Amino acid sequence: LLLSLIVGLVWCFVINNSKLKILDGYAGRLGTTTFIGMNLVMVTIYGPVGVVSWDRYYYGFVHIIHIAEEDASLSLATAWGWTEEAELAIGYVLSVFWLGIAAGGTRILHNNYVQRINSEPSSDKQPPAPLNNVLVPVLWSLFSMLVVNAAQYKHAPGLYNGFAVGSYVAMASLQKMDNSISRFALVSLIAAGWGLTLTPFFVGFAGKSGFTSMLGHVTHTALLKSISRFKLIRRKRREELRRQLEQLQLEFQEQRRALQSHSNEDDEAPPSSHQHKHKPKKDTFYTKQQRRQQQRLKHLHVDESPKEEVDAQNPPPQLHHRAWSALPVEGDGEWTHSLEPQQSMDSVV
Repeated sequence: LLLSLIVGLVWCFVINNSKLKILDGYAGRLGTTTFIGMNLVMVTIYGPVGVVSWDRYYYGFVHIIHIAEEDASLSLATAWGWTEEAELAIGYVLSVFWLGIAAGGTRILHNNYVQRINSEPSSDKQPPAPLNNVLVPVLWSLFSMLVVNAAQYKHAPGLYNGFAVGSYVAMASLQKMDNSISRFALVSLIAAGWGLTLTPFFVGFAGKSGFTSMLGHVTHTALLKSISRFKLIRRKRREELRRQLEQLQLEFQEQRRALQSHSNEDDEAPPSSHQHKHKPKKDTFYTKQQRRQQQRLKHLHVDESPKEEVDAQNPPPQLHHRAWSALPVEGDGEWTHSLEPQQSMDSVV
């Protein structure tokens, strides 16, 4: 009674407030309201009084339970069988996915049928009454539970939890889901992931399945907004880069036109008398040996220039050698060969 009273107050004055509009149209809104009320009662009354143990917040870490099975405790012999854990985890995900697709797809088909009839004014058919968003998921979940119960599956409680989460997902507003069955599928998978993650937490809390489906829907919406924001930022960055590139191209074209105009003016202008003539560059020597050789050549050039001037003023004397002429010159004696005495002695012998 106390829990029902708190949950009703939360629903009337907080969740369903027309000014706040908290989680309006999201999956699991009713279950989330129950989950919030349960936590308020637990923190204020049940926990301090001792009606409910505090370890329910982390029950999976101090007790042995199957994944997705909150109320089934196991013996130590079968607690850590990974095949059973994997089997139940896969079954839980498939149950959430199945009910979200089946119930959500039924609502979409019925909504499209009503809209098609309303869009035909000449049709004599009477449009059917709109379906309640809670009725279809509840019917599908009951049908699925009956089938599993008839099969006597040993991990049926885990599948029942999956059907509960999937039914809450299928109760979401079609406008929030964009009237798309793929949205129901994605939200169902994300909610199943949250369900597996929250298995050891809040064990036995009322409204946990609805809270799990709400987390799946909110996470899906946050991912879509993040992706759209990333695309928008990327588009703006591309536009900014394109704008900068166009501005650089315009500046380059202006500079090119300015250079062409200056070159045309220089070609058309008459040559001026005060223009500097181009002087050839002197030879440059980069090594010490080349510089020293250049200095030596300069010194030799300076030393030879005065000698050349002196030689130009004083011409050299004319030389005459007796061998250059057969005629005797004054002062020349009789010339004899140095071997003549030796030849005469040889003749005597």
